[in-house]
Amino acid sequence: MGLKDLFKDVTDLAKESIDSIQADLALKKEEQERLRAEMDQRIKSYTDTLVEQLISSADTSAQPLINADDDALLSFTKNFSDKLLMPVNSPVSTKITLYPDEEKALKNITKTFPNYNSQEKFLLQFKDGKGQTLLLTTNNLYFKILFPENPSFFAVGSIPQEKLFCITINQGDAHCTLLVNGITLITTPVEEIKTIDILTLTEYLKRLGSNDFVIDDNQVDAFITAKLDPTTREIVAGFLEPEEKLVYFAWGLGSLVAKKFITCTSQKIVLYDRELSSKKSFPYDQIVSLTTQPSTVSFLDLSLTLGMNPNDTEIKTIDAIETISILYAREAERVIQIYQAHKPDAATAAAPEQAPTEPGQTETTEPTAEDPIAMIEKLAGLKEKGIISEEEFNQKKQELLAKL
Repeated sequence: MGLKDLFKDVTDLAKESIDSIQADLALKKEEQERLRAEMDQRIKSYTDTLVEQLISSADTSAQPLINADDDALLSFTKNFSDKLLMPVNSPVSTKITLYPDEEKALKNITKTFPNYNSQEKFLLQFKDGKGQTLLLTTNNLYFKILFPENPSFFAVGSIPQEKLFCITINQGDAHCTLLVNGITLITTPVEEIKTIDILTLTEYLKRLGSNDFVIDDNQVDAFITAKLDPTTREIVAGFLEPEEKLVYFAWGLGSLVAKKFITCTSQKIVLYDRELSSKKSFPYDQIVSLTTQPSTVSFLDLSLTLGMNPNDTEIKTIDAIETISILYAREAERVIQIYQAHKPDAATAAAPEQAPTEPGQTETTEPTAEDPIAMIEKLAGLKEKGIISEEEFNQKKQELLAKL
């Protein structure tokens, strides 16, 4: 056999081998598509059956969970979010999203729930550590849950609002179960859901079902107290005078082991340093002005959406100026809202050089340029907490270094 014939045989053999591999790949792809189609059909069948159970399981004489118009629901949900969603370890640690912060969730909602109508009003989203999701709007209840046959897949469906009669949460020793119309929908390990989120979700749903939309000072005080850990609860109790109520609490950029936290009461703002076991109190009647200066990290879409960019909050009294750098933007804004609501006329009169703030307007100062190195350090902190990505950090770092 000549070299030419040998080369031809080798080429033919290689071609046969490639053809065989391609044929095997085509068969495997066809088999995968068949298996996926079968899986999709099983998921659809399971979802359709579950939706039918959810719709038909409730007592026909029961009243729908939601019995209020859209404006009342949105107003209540915003008020609830302002007053009762916090405290948690930080604005990013809660698994609950409430109106008016739906931008936090909308990016993924249309991908997760193809039938979601942008015209309906977002109320609440709860999402556990496994990706299971419950989305409540003024029109529908949407769900995304693990498919029991194979937890690598999800069942996605919805029921109309008029067929939603109750949502309850049962917390056992090992698992937390969320039931809709008496049917178990989401089961997740207790350690993956913070007790403060369970308290919040339970309270919101209870109020929704009873149309109890008025949140008074005593309820705020009791709810914040219930959500604090025992050690912090004891510290905060030491701040309070008789008849003084808790209005707001924020861990800020830290966590349960943070060095500092801020507490707003019905009479004052308190900055507490856990490391030094010391506090600084600022009675509302002694505060001349309270302003917040947004950090330049607000260039991030994420920061703008969630209000998670750090702020320097300045408390000015007649005798001193205190700058608080532990708060996220949304927390700083809430502290200012509380001050606006509680400050006496005397505090306003003490600063005649300041123009009066329009109703509903947040007191702010014009942002000024910050040291690029300091900004890079702040960005690094956000990256370590998982708030921004490595790519976003590097992009902004290069912009800041260019200013040196």
